[in-house]
Amino acid sequence: MTTTEPTTEPVTDATREAANTALNRLGTPPMVTDPYPLYDELRSAGRVFPSAQYPGLWAVTGYREVAEVMRMQNTANGPAAAAKWREDWADHESMRLYLSALVCLDAPDHTRVRGAAGHVFTPNAIQKMREVVERLAAKHLDDLAEQGAGGRPVDLIDVLASRFPVAVIAEMLGVPDDQAMLFYELANGWTRVWAGYYTEEDLAGADRAATQLRGYFSELLDERARNPREDLLSGLAARRGQDGMSEDELLGLASFLFVAGFETTTNFIGNAVHALWEFPDQQKLLRDDPSLTPKAIEELLRHGTPIVGASRVATEPTLLGGQEIPPGHFMWLILAAANRDPLQYPDPAKLDFTRDQGPHLSFSGGPHFCMGAALARMETQVLFPALLERFKTIEVVGTPEKRTGLGLIGYEHLPVVVG
Repeated sequence: MTTTEPTTEPVTDATREAANTALNRLGTPPMVTDPYPLYDELRSAGRVFPSAQYPGLWAVTGYREVAEVMRMQNTANGPAAAAKWREDWADHESMRLYLSALVCLDAPDHTRVRGAAGHVFTPNAIQKMREVVERLAAKHLDDLAEQGAGGRPVDLIDVLASRFPVAVIAEMLGVPDDQAMLFYELANGWTRVWAGYYTEEDLAGADRAATQLRGYFSELLDERARNPREDLLSGLAARRGQDGMSEDELLGLASFLFVAGFETTTNFIGNAVHALWEFPDQQKLLRDDPSLTPKAIEELLRHGTPIVGASRVATEPTLLGGQEIPPGHFMWLILAAANRDPLQYPDPAKLDFTRDQGPHLSFSGGPHFCMGAALARMETQVLFPALLERFKTIEVVGTPEKRTGLGLIGYEHLPVVVG
């Protein structure tokens, strides 16, 4: 795609000060309910912007610049480096499990463990789940209809957006139905330390959750080794001792696959339903022509990016966006900002199912491209046509409550009335 550089005002001291204020707010809990104006403040001072308050941190908000870093070979994993700033990380179960998970590994370990995951989390395994996804979507839409009967407000996140993707990944992995939401609660407790901003109380809770989660997955893998089934845990159990994987890596992979199977999708469903309510013209377009669903899902992912960003550490001098980034410096790749970069997407805040300006970056890219992307796409391509067919109206009511944990853009509660 050929683009034209937008006309910009000169970067002044006031512009830089406003950008630093925005960056400081974005990095300070709780999560801003609407971060997009702050992303614009950052971008106005530079698409690759050095933090004054946190020397060695660069905020990357431009689409092309974020995509470029994702393809780079001369970078290291940012989350892993940040987690190890805590000197006693090895004393905490949540940190040990996190640092053994796929999201924190660099090559060659990342390549090896992702390759092992690829043996079980295959396109064929995902496609074979379609009938299960259709059945579970219908079940959870029934629950939504029952709880929202007579015009009663119902929390879309509690009834549909969390439970549906959790049920899908639990069945795919082989987590018992009656334990799926327990695993979900434990996973949410564990991931509180992923963003790097947490209290000591959060860490203690994450340690307890990670210990339980690890124990449960260890028991399930042992059981599947004795009695294999047609599920991913059986596939992982069969590969124990292969690919050079340690027990920590195996348990980290099982736990990570569970989290990856619901976290992005849960946030996305809530964001997408809110966007369809906010842009009724696009909702009507999709209702009138369900064949637009695949394209609509991609635009909804761009518009309502569920994961704020990713990070990389430069391992050698790096030129990015005209800026020289020294080795050891962090590049915070703000995916949500890149997906609303006006240089890439004209009128970026508008939901437009007719867009054709290139792929979004919601699933990251390069070696760390989200393993759950194909599953999330299939789930939502099944769910949304069924949702719009089942309910002729979907109205957001009351006061939606945004998630406040750093790193995620989504809803904690989204009350709706379905008709």
